[in-house]
Amino acid sequence: MLTEYGQMMPFLGSVLLMTLLCSLTERMEKYGIYIRGGMAVAVTGGFFLLYRQILDGFALYWNTMTDTLGSRAGIYLTRFDTTAIIAEEAARLSFLIYLGMAVAVIGFIILRFHICILVFAEIFAVPIVTVLTGKEPESVAGIIFYIGIFLELNYLLVRSGRKWHSEQSSRAFWFGGVLTCLTILAAGVFLEQIMSAADYASSELVTEAKQEALSAINSLRYRKGKINSLPDGQLKKCGAWTASDDTALKVTMEDPQSLYLRGFTGSVYDGSSWKSIDTEDAYKQKNLFYWLHQDGFYGETQLNQARNLVEDDTLSNKVSDIKIENTKADSQYLYTPYETADLPAGYEGETPLTDSTLKAKGFFGQRNYSFQTNGNLVKDFTVLGARIYQTLAQGDDTAYREDESYYNTFVYSQDTELPTSLETLFRKELGDGGNREQGHTDYYTAISRIRAYLEKNMTYSTATDVYTEKGDFTENFLSESKIGHSVHYATAASLMFRYYGIPSRYVEGYLITPEDIKDKKAGDTVEISGKNGHAWTEIYIDGLGWVPVEMTPEYYEVMKEADLTAGLEAKGAKAAAIPEAEAEPPAEENIQTHWNLRLALFGIEKLLILLLALFDTFCLVFIVTVCGFRIYANYRRKKLFAGTDDRLAVRAMAGYARVLYAHGADLYSERVRDQYREVSRIGQRAAFSPHAVSEEERKNTAACIRCMKEELRKAKSWYENWIMKYIERLY
Repeated sequence: MLTEYGQMMPFLGSVLLMTLLCSLTERMEKYGIYIRGGMAVAVTGGFFLLYRQILDGFALYWNTMTDTLGSRAGIYLTRFDTTAIIAEEAARLSFLIYLGMAVAVIGFIILRFHICILVFAEIFAVPIVTVLTGKEPESVAGIIFYIGIFLELNYLLVRSGRKWHSEQSSRAFWFGGVLTCLTILAAGVFLEQIMSAADYASSELVTEAKQEALSAINSLRYRKGKINSLPDGQLKKCGAWTASDDTALKVTMEDPQSLYLRGFTGSVYDGSSWKSIDTEDAYKQKNLFYWLHQDGFYGETQLNQARNLVEDDTLSNKVSDIKIENTKADSQYLYTPYETADLPAGYEGETPLTDSTLKAKGFFGQRNYSFQTNGNLVKDFTVLGARIYQTLAQGDDTAYREDESYYNTFVYSQDTELPTSLETLFRKELGDGGNREQGHTDYYTAISRIRAYLEKNMTYSTATDVYTEKGDFTENFLSESKIGHSVHYATAASLMFRYYGIPSRYVEGYLITPEDIKDKKAGDTVEISGKNGHAWTEIYIDGLGWVPVEMTPEYYEVMKEADLTAGLEAKGAKAAAIPEAEAEPPAEENIQTHWNLRLALFGIEKLLILLLALFDTFCLVFIVTVCGFRIYANYRRKKLFAGTDDRLAVRAMAGYARVLYAHGADLYSERVRDQYREVSRIGQRAAFSPHAVSEEERKNTAACIRCMKEELRKAKSWYENWIMKYIERLY
């Protein structure tokens, strides 16, 4: 926002002017205090005169920031109503001027009181903003920013008063900082000349580097152990299926049921991977989901909501508790049953991102959580779907009917996208898919045709090679290799359903099978191993919601399956278009922030994250190492000083005193210097004389060391004391 030249100039001008005034008045002693007081009064008076314009400018920039964070990073903040603002340019200018003044004053306070930690924190400001927003600052703005930081650091060093800091080193630091910035700028210009931005963005090397960096970060954050081959949608990383017998999840159920536990859900297919809904697309739907969530309508709980609309004693209606302990599975997901009655505490009001994948909160995810859930409705979803059609046809529950029609339209726009190349392939292999603009093929026909095609033409095998070639993953599976496991079948089936006009998604998660709950009683814990990891397809049944459909032949008999011949005969049609969108939520309404930051990472910035992780690892190893060495050095020193042999103990103490004294004789008082000279003589006698060392001499030596340490600590800065303590290990 502030990097555009038209906005940067008044901001920088205000910063420089206020900085100059603060610097000049700092040298005027008491007169400077009077001048700064007058400036404060003038600035405050100006604020009261222009406060409306300043607040309007703040609202405009806040909305811009909100839109950027929402579309790029999935961070949802409240927007202000700015429709009544007339003079936008004047409002922006007023806000920029006062913002520049505030920045200059804060900077002056930092320099005046030597708050070094804030200066170092500024270094990470640009990378963090770049990573969050996916936007790079203008080169000139970036160079000016970092030159300013170097100048701040140089100023703090000059004013530190340390003897080791000379005028020459100050100039060297300043020129070195500026030269570094200019070198970076020149390197960027050179890189742009040899590789265009478009080529760089589409570079396979860069793309792979981004994926590897993000994968490495996710592994460090969320994965305690590799227990299966679920690829988190990264299809070209999925090779042979391997799974461990180790426990992935511990599930405690009040009413033991076989369930699908949904983890990663992919809505967007790009030929090599499945991804959740794009943050930019999600942000465009913020109003829709805000009002849906106000009504209590969530895609994750829709199946339970639908069940509550129908009266059928044959369907499960008992709500019970289910607790999940994630032991070794990926902790970034909350593994959710389709029958969930309510979202976990703290997840209500989430953004559209939760509709595709319910992400765990916390930097390292979440290992323990609980739900309230119905009994297994998936095995009866065809019957439930038929009952829902009847209920809605009678006009009952207009609130659910209206909310579902809105959500239905969103689903059809988001989860029916199909690459052109695959549409051509499916037309050749599956025949006519019908007119998707008018409606979809009936569910039973679509399921039967897709199953028949996959059973006839594909071979199930866990020993599948990693697909490393260029081109579409699904196209290769269907036309070339024709061998795969659940990841391959679920991917192909999801796209085939879209060919028939049925919204579908790719899902990874875990199965609680009928075999797992055999002989289990209420409150028993079911241990789900890595071998229960699985990938499947889910389709959207109009009026009902998302339901899993098993398309991998080897798993047909694993879970209880609905009677596909009942309740799926009707040919579906797309819902009517959504009426005119509601206005922006009122400013006083606070759209809950989705603090699970889905970082919109792109370009080489992901490598920066990896480098920061490596740096943190190095720091951790360094801290552990220096602390370990310090503990050992102190233990060895105390052992020598407390030895039974007076001569050896005094020799060790005298040597230690000599090291302390070497840090500067002028740092000690005359009394301590006299004590040290006496300790030196005692140490010489202990080392070279055959005479014994008296107990009093030993005590005097120990007392001298205590005094030297005390005075040395007081004379040194906190940084120098830290060096002596952990690097030199003197304390």
